[in-house]
Amino acid sequence: MPFQVLTVNNMSTIINGTKSANVKELVGLSRNLYENIFNVQLVDNDNKSFYAYNLLNKVIFPDDIDANFIDEITLHGDKPWTILSFELYGSIDLWWTIVLLNKPAEIFMAKGGNVYKYIKPGVMTNVLQQLTVSV
Repeated sequence: MPFQVLTVNNMSTIINGTKSANVKELVGLSRNLYENIFNVQLVDNDNKSFYAYNLLNKVIFPDDIDANFIDEITLHGDKPWTILSFELYGSIDLWWTIVLLNKPAEIFMAKGGNVYKYIKPGVMTNVLQQLTVSV
């Protein structure tokens, strides 16, 4: 598997939680959102119940991902990550994949003149499925 998901803490929602897609109150949330990769757990607090994520979970893409999964784009001007995501995938929700692959110093904007790696659109569904299954 070319992707690694790191769980940092023993109280992980991976052990105790459930996939957000299996929670009827959360049905319809985009699978492309970073936070929806991780499990959720029902938490009771002050006579209220809500679903929570373990914020210590994270996705780490290795530096040596198979070139068959990756392409590159050179930007001619600055661009918000969400716009770049929309141009590449037709969705603003996958901006996090580009940021995690490139580990940029500038987290709010992709900078013109830079070359950015991105997961090829044709394999993105498989990548998301691998990430969802592995966490």
